[in-house]
Amino acid sequence: MSRNSRLAQMLLRNYRPYSGIRPNWSWLRNDPEWIAACQKAQGGQRVLVATGTGSNWPCSALESLLGVALTLRGAEVRFILCDGVLPACQECDHQWLSTSDFIRRGPQSKLCRSCFGPAYDMLAPLGLPILRYSQFLEDGSVSRLSLDDLNENLFEHAHAGALRYFGRGTLPIGKDGQAILARYQDAAHMTAHVVGRLLDEQKPDVAVFHHGIYVPQGAVSSVLRDAGIRVVNWGPAYRKGTAIFSHGDSYHHTMIDEDPAQWSDMPWSNKEESLVMEYLRSRWTGGNDWINFQADAEQDNGAIMAGLALDPSRPVIGLLTNVIWDAQLHFRQSAFPSMLEWLFASIEYFVNHPDLQLVIRIHPAEVLGSVPSCQRAANEIFNRFGILPPHIKVIGPEEKISTYSLMTLCNSALVYGTKTALELACTGLPVVVAGEAWSRGKGFTVDVSSPEEYRRVLDTLPFTNPLSDEQINAARKYAYHFFFRRMIPLRSLDPHTYFGPYRVKVNHLDELLPDADPGLSVICNGILSGSPFVSNL
Repeated sequence: MSRNSRLAQMLLRNYRPYSGIRPNWSWLRNDPEWIAACQKAQGGQRVLVATGTGSNWPCSALESLLGVALTLRGAEVRFILCDGVLPACQECDHQWLSTSDFIRRGPQSKLCRSCFGPAYDMLAPLGLPILRYSQFLEDGSVSRLSLDDLNENLFEHAHAGALRYFGRGTLPIGKDGQAILARYQDAAHMTAHVVGRLLDEQKPDVAVFHHGIYVPQGAVSSVLRDAGIRVVNWGPAYRKGTAIFSHGDSYHHTMIDEDPAQWSDMPWSNKEESLVMEYLRSRWTGGNDWINFQADAEQDNGAIMAGLALDPSRPVIGLLTNVIWDAQLHFRQSAFPSMLEWLFASIEYFVNHPDLQLVIRIHPAEVLGSVPSCQRAANEIFNRFGILPPHIKVIGPEEKISTYSLMTLCNSALVYGTKTALELACTGLPVVVAGEAWSRGKGFTVDVSSPEEYRRVLDTLPFTNPLSDEQINAARKYAYHFFFRRMIPLRSLDPHTYFGPYRVKVNHLDELLPDADPGLSVICNGILSGSPFVSNL
């Protein structure tokens, strides 16, 4: 038995299972309908569910659901899991794995045993093939894959993975940062060789897996696309019970370049407008979302004005930051190389314009997100500028001030990549986009593509008028498309859980048949036929 095989068996034996958070598919083992469906699917369209990291249990759980649903629709499904061989992955972060331990022993010391084993046990009752990364590395050979054209993409995902581990937008100076980056680069190249070897044996017709960025998912995407394999990426969406899927790449990229015809010409009435505006209002407190950062926040405008000591005689301009480390990928339309450079340029401008008040809202996810930031925007501001003039205010990520209420006090908003740009445009507030916000290019924001263009727009502040009725209508239509059509509801996702955003809950195969769940059918049809991931429910 090879070392990798022994490692996989050890990981199966030595993990602490998380009871109740993963679906229990054991009832399918001897189910005649399921057995017949598996047999019938042999020779069908080949689907690779490239889960990779099983400890990201909300994603691996949903992908187990997809495996069942696609099999019922005649697809020949295979899963692939990392079984503890990668020297780094997306599951590694500074909260759970110290830098010294990570550099010395990698994720195998603490994380792998709670990743591969639970995911394998969840998938095994399905009786579908479960491939392991190690089986494509056991003989020490590599694929015939040429990495020359992929190296840039692999480095991008490795770099983003290392930044995510540290919770920073730049690597720490010194040997530790380079050592962690080297681990992610090795992991990205190892993943590329695993996928290359898999393709040498049997090419899938389509692959589906979460995120599509970082390591291993970003490396998997790069290799498959380079080989001409159709790729579907997805992630949990904002509205409870929904997920967002995209063709060809992570939705971080595809939502920016989406064909306007997907939403601009859709039927529109007071019903759709009321529905989207009611939902957007609910986002002030997050009552209809899985994840929110606005609960219990101060919404009284008078209290906010007084607390910030704002001068009612001078216009207020809002600025909304992103989490510095999050999804640090290359976006070709950004006016600045990074969010921090945009932030610094904005402050430098307003320092010399005391006739305007600038209120900087630091993203609450810096402290409330799944990976808290170790590089904080407020610290970067004060390290760069020291004490700011009184007409520039900074609201920290932990401060309980409603971003939405704050923006009602503003003449306009400056954003880099936050999705809040869309919500603000729906209220008629002018929004200037300097980064990769999904609202860019949709006709209802002021989009800039260079620092010079950005400064020219700032010279026109304050804006004399809110958005036009036509722009507001376009923003609301796109918001409806984004929140209600691209976020596809799944009846099998139960949001009533105290651990994580949802659990997969299925009691009978009938619940997953084509006519049982329209949202699931939209997703499966998109995976199998390439149709748009747009729900008209």
